[in-house]
Amino acid sequence: MTEEEAPAEPPRKGTPTLLELSSDDPVSTRKFLETVFGWNFATQPAGTEDGVAFQTMEGNEGRLHRVPTRQPPERISRVRVADLGSTLERARGAGGTIILPRVDAPGLGAFFTVQIPGGPILTCWQSSPPPRSWKP
Repeated sequence: MTEEEAPAEPPRKGTPTLLELSSDDPVSTRKFLETVFGWNFATQPAGTEDGVAFQTMEGNEGRLHRVPTRQPPERISRVRVADLGSTLERARGAGGTIILPRVDAPGLGAFFTVQIPGGPILTCWQSSPPPRSWKP
């Protein structure tokens, strides 16, 4: 079995997982990313009404969405975690400031956002388990 044929290992906790971009002009942002980097965008919305999923040339996933009212455009870095609740408690205990408490994204997962001592902001993400196949 070649490396390409080998089954992919599931991502480990602590692995950067998703790049999320917000823009006050998502159409222009999308055109730029497609033209400059060759990223492929989905035709279906992803996550939010005005959001769209993309995939980089290397297969990394991301989302692009319109900036919420009164908020500057930004980049959100997400880190995959195994247990969102215990990670949130460890983040608080280590001096992090929770700036967005747990948010559930039905069928996808859940996340919270923390400001790390020194200023960086990071979103911790736990994917939903895959749906179980029904067996009579």
